[in-house]
Amino acid sequence: MQIISSKYLKFLILLAILIISFWRSPFIFLNGRFVGEEATQHFLFALDNSFFANLFYYDSFAGYFNLVPNLLIEFATKIPLELAPFVTVYGSFIIIILLPYMCLFRDSELLDNDYKKIIASFILFLSPPFVAEIWVNSLNLQIYFCLISILIIFMKNLKKSEKIINHALIFTGSLSGIYTCTLIPLYLLKFLFNRSKYNLTNLLILLTANILQFFLIVKSKTSNALHGSVLTNDFNFDILINFAYNVFPKTIFARQLTHSIWDKLYFFHENYLLFFLVIIIILITLTLYFRKKIYDFIKKDSVLIYLICIFFIISSVIIVGSLENQVGGRYAVISSSIIILILLHVSFKVQKKFLKIFFFTLLSLSIFTGMYEFRPPTKNVKHQYIKYLDCIDCPIWKNEVKKWRKDNSYVIGIWPYPQKNLTLESRIVN
Repeated sequence: MQIISSKYLKFLILLAILIISFWRSPFIFLNGRFVGEEATQHFLFALDNSFFANLFYYDSFAGYFNLVPNLLIEFATKIPLELAPFVTVYGSFIIIILLPYMCLFRDSELLDNDYKKIIASFILFLSPPFVAEIWVNSLNLQIYFCLISILIIFMKNLKKSEKIINHALIFTGSLSGIYTCTLIPLYLLKFLFNRSKYNLTNLLILLTANILQFFLIVKSKTSNALHGSVLTNDFNFDILINFAYNVFPKTIFARQLTHSIWDKLYFFHENYLLFFLVIIIILITLTLYFRKKIYDFIKKDSVLIYLICIFFIISSVIIVGSLENQVGGRYAVISSSIIILILLHVSFKVQKKFLKIFFFTLLSLSIFTGMYEFRPPTKNVKHQYIKYLDCIDCPIWKNEVKKWRKDNSYVIGIWPYPQKNLTLESRIVN
């Protein structure tokens, strides 16, 4: 099934992704922007401290170490202030593009033919889970690093240089949040099945990072510095419903189409509990009826078992560790992506034609609805999500800096606006 016969064609696909990226947010690529804590915490700390102090900076309110913003912001302090946000924008973009690049250019047990490589490169770029709030900002790169680390689990026939790159990516990802760290059970299994030096190195990297991140989270929690809503025993059914909405229907139909369909389900009269009870009963009934076939199908497929395990691990972390019980938006990206990867994998494995058509229909819907909302529509919508990507009465960084240079007491506006701002005062900057 080799439909890609040369690297040239693969790079054309990657070029198309680059063009789509610019179409999504030309304002950000041309003007730059800092997002929230990129400026108010990381940038201010980097200005006031040495390189090594900034390298090891972590926000006890978040509770975990996030290396990537530290590195990118450090570089941002070395160039003129007017250009500083371009470092985080384009630095983040490189990691984002690395995800479809690895789909296309690495041998994989998951993406084992060119059809799957192409579909996955678009799925992990513009499908509905990839919401505007995680776009080209260093704070949310931990999501992309986790997805890259998931792809690495399934890679095979790696060259020595590719193995080194994978080590570096797992190292950076595991020190840039907890998502990548949670994959340690899967990397342990990989090592147990194949006791190679490569698998051992990946496992040791993750083990070291887990110890560090766990220590910092416990330290923040015991000192009452951690956000009050994190690691609290306040699980309820509403959280489960919210998670199910964000990870299942919204993943396939995106936000607008999901809402449109729901508005037409007059039978439920916005009774979410009744709706999900009906769905759960249907799923349980089908599972019990086809249990033997489902079991036989899954037990023969190690890739599918890995994906299912990753889904449950990541989902558990999100439900337990998200801020203020938020399980949508950026928190749902990884779990939702795994659902689509499962659909992709299963669609190529099932033999029955009607099942293939069903799964490919779901995949097609996810890609097309994702394309529609990749640059959010502005008409007939309740919320202008475009403001995460485009300028609607926004603070333009170079203009804000110009005002500050004239008056050091001026408070610089940053994104998301108008909630956030930056107070530089009389700091000495380039």
